[in-house]
Amino acid sequence: MSENLADSDINSENLEQFLCATSQKMKDLATEIRLYAPLDFPVVIEGASGTGKEVIATALHKLSGRSPFIVINMGEGPETLFESAIFGHKKGAFTGADQERTGFLGQAKNGTVFMDEINSLPRSLQPKLLRVLENGTYWPVGSSKIEKTQARFIFSSNQSLEELKSRGDLREDIFYRLGRIIRIPSLSERREDIPPITEKLLRIAKRKIDRGGRSHTKSRFSGPDLPVVTEAAMKKLTAYHWPGNIRQLKMVLERALLLSREGKIKPEYLELPYAEESLEDFNSAMEKFATEYFDRVGRIAGNNIKIGMEITGMTETTYRRKMRKFGKK
Repeated sequence: MSENLADSDINSENLEQFLCATSQKMKDLATEIRLYAPLDFPVVIEGASGTGKEVIATALHKLSGRSPFIVINMGEGPETLFESAIFGHKKGAFTGADQERTGFLGQAKNGTVFMDEINSLPRSLQPKLLRVLENGTYWPVGSSKIEKTQARFIFSSNQSLEELKSRGDLREDIFYRLGRIIRIPSLSERREDIPPITEKLLRIAKRKIDRGGRSHTKSRFSGPDLPVVTEAAMKKLTAYHWPGNIRQLKMVLERALLLSREGKIKPEYLELPYAEESLEDFNSAMEKFATEYFDRVGRIAGNNIKIGMEITGMTETTYRRKMRKFGKK
């Protein structure tokens, strides 16, 4: 979503327009952005894949007045290269380090560092990031000289950091240092925003097609006007559940634009997989829930039956029976 919608000079006045915020949930999110953008402390953006986390990070950065904006995708590249990429390294620090490198933190200076998919942060790097968040200091790989950064940090995650902490994948101390959590609603939770998002995505897609078709003088996409999304087509778009969120909407609209005729996008141009969702029977679903629930209870209470009884609200007899049946063997 970011490269598609981050195409305007964002400010406090046009923020709702930039976010295509018609729904109350997104208007509330815009209020949060205005509140936190000028502050120095870190922010975490949580949301499912394709919801536009980098768009929110861009808005926070733009309204902060900082520069530059450094984006680090923690889900890309081998773990062994993350430390060097983030903190930099000295010449000869490791095999292949034939010259000194300034890491992302050094490049950021007093700008914004956006660490996308922080849920993929290797556990070995978590203490080092914690040091940066606590006092703004770090060591480049192979260096004995401490470096400082004045950068502001924004993180994103497509998983619940609370759940990652509970599972032990995220250290508790760093969890409490990552900052205020902003949650982005899924596209199905903000259906009122689908019409303005659709218009914006179509406008961007048309510009790309126009640029690619300049050598074809008879291109049917020439001209300033966008194809009209018919009422039936818009109903189809707003009724769909969009598991892939805005990223999926973008792909559907680009295909529809290529198929459009007579300046219209009709329902038949919208390729949506309306596959039936398969559901397990109620008893199987409840047994699966109970297994997961008592597994979590067991991790918290351990062998302490009294704590387990307090958590579940069960009598000792019932608790013992449930743990024997559903608890982790």
